Amino acid sequence: MASYAITGASKGIGREFVRQLAADTNNTVLAIVRNPESPEIVDLTSKHPNVHAIKGDVTDPQSILQAAAAAAAVTGGTLDVLIHNSNAVDAASMSYTPTQMPFDAQAMRASFEPSLSTNVYGGLWATNAFLPLIEKGTQKKIVHISTGMADTAFIKKASVSVAVTYSIAKAAVNVQVAKYAVELAPKGIKVVAVSPGWVDTWEGEKPAQVVEADNFLLKQFQAAKPDLEGKILPEESVRKVLQVVEHLDIEDSGLFLSHNGDQENWF
Repeated sequence: MASYAITGASKGIGREFVRQLAADTNNTVLAIVRNPESPEIVDLTSKHPNVHAIKGDVTDPQSILQAAAAAAAVTGGTLDVLIHNSNAVDAASMSYTPTQMPFDAQAMRASFEPSLSTNVYGGLWATNAFLPLIEKGTQKKIVHISTGMADTAFIKKASVSVAVTYSIAKAAVNVQVAKYAVELAPKGIKVVAVSPGWVDTWEGEKPAQVVEADNFLLKQFQAAKPDLEGKILPEESVRKVLQVVEHLDIEDSGLFLSHNGDQENWF
């Protein structure tokens, strides 16, 4: 029996983590979401008795502390694996290159704030809030979802200059993970950053601008991987990430890995 907590579990790969982990009825799965009453989460909890929806917002330190307390009440004070998946971006500036970032302090902060709040600040708060449970767990694993867009070698190879704030925030996540790994190693706690790949999490029909953006990135990514055909589905992404998590040991702690388990195959 293993226990898992997933932040940002209401949609995309977060919800897919919950679905796949809940398929094993021996698992206890804690879906950390801002709205436990959303139709998507209610659907999961109704289908899987081992899924527990817990209200928690990683951008609010008191909220995530309360979520950790609620999780402890479910599991008896322990947790095997924390997957920090929460993420947000400023869609308006995702297409910006560095030289297009505004000479306006307020606008600049607005561009960075969603990614920093969920990935960096939220990553610290979620990890620290759930750490007492992880310390009492058996597996002692903490996973932060990152992106290949934060790998400098890949950026150069694919000539990707867009998604500045998102990529910088995720790069900060990778450093944060390494810092945690060093600090928590004496306690036997493994901390890792994992890229889920290039995943298609859009639900419903895609607007023309989204299709255009996907095609633009595809051409750039093909410079690094010529045989790339497009995005993978959440099912494949999560299955591979969970394989990485399953085989995670202390030697991997602090690393930034792909969903393929290495440090270069980001697709």
